[in-house]
Amino acid sequence: MNSSLTYRSGVKDVLPTVFGYIGVGMAFGIVAEANRLSILAVLFMSLLVYAASVQFLISAMLLAGNPISTIVLSAFLINSRIILMGASIANHFKKSSLLQNIFIGSLLTDETFALAITKVNKTDGRLTTAWFNAANIVAYFIW
Repeated sequence: MNSSLTYRSGVKDVLPTVFGYIGVGMAFGIVAEANRLSILAVLFMSLLVYAASVQFLISAMLLAGNPISTIVLSAFLINSRIILMGASIANHFKKSSLLQNIFIGSLLTDETFALAITKVNKTDGRLTTAWFNAANIVAYFIW
């Protein structure tokens, strides 16, 4: 990782993390198959639920017959840490538009947060939307 904050460097910087996404995705596929979730349900969940822990939770709670309200509350509680990560990252995007901030925050993961903090240390406290969007988009599509 270097100090470049371009879109291209964002793609390059995030590539080592994608292997983790692939492994977790394969594990979830096995669990989803064991819980008899349809391919459509797995696809829908992978598009809308961008959190491995929550995907495993939803799969188990659906199998157990839990109400949707309990599943949603549990998912919120598990991912509430993202609120703190987003608040920490938001300081770097004060001049960005609300739409750009929503986009960055909605695709933020543990991995891209850690990557961003490392990048901040290498760039004297700077981040760009181009770099962060590249990292987030690549991570999401691999997911």
